[in-house]
Amino acid sequence: MTKFIRFPFFCLVIVVLTYSVFGWYVGTSAITWSDWLANQGEAWGWFLEDEAIFVLLHLLAGGVVLLITASLAAPVAIITIVFGSSFQSDNKAIVAVLLWSFIIVLMLRWIAWFAQFFLLLSAAILAKLELQKLGYPQWQVMSMLIILCLGGFALGLLGYYQFH
Repeated sequence: MTKFIRFPFFCLVIVVLTYSVFGWYVGTSAITWSDWLANQGEAWGWFLEDEAIFVLLHLLAGGVVLLITASLAAPVAIITIVFGSSFQSDNKAIVAVLLWSFIIVLMLRWIAWFAQFFLLLSAAILAKLELQKLGYPQWQVMSMLIILCLGGFALGLLGYYQFH
């Protein structure tokens, strides 16, 4: 096991594999979701074709990948914005506690989706720490993360559509 730990880019391989599996998962479920959304859309009165919904689902998944990597650019600023001003008065504290309680209930309700999100976030954090440890500047770390994560995602999608 120590041989793998000494290999400096082992963490980056884990990131590419994690995002490739996510791309494969999106590929497997996109057809089902696009059919379901097209049927629901007809009931709601908006008409989008299956192909348009199919492309939008892939773009949404790519947006999630970009959101995860972009959130690592300034995590302290994001935490300050989310938690910073919510406990300055009693009224804001009550609203914040109720809001976060509701969010936790939603997370527990859809635990499988949040587990996938946290797995992707953890892999990206691992890659960021590895690249920072190797001495790369922040802009190169973020550029490489975007390339690795989107590349792994695209690799998983292409692998699914090529071999399935």
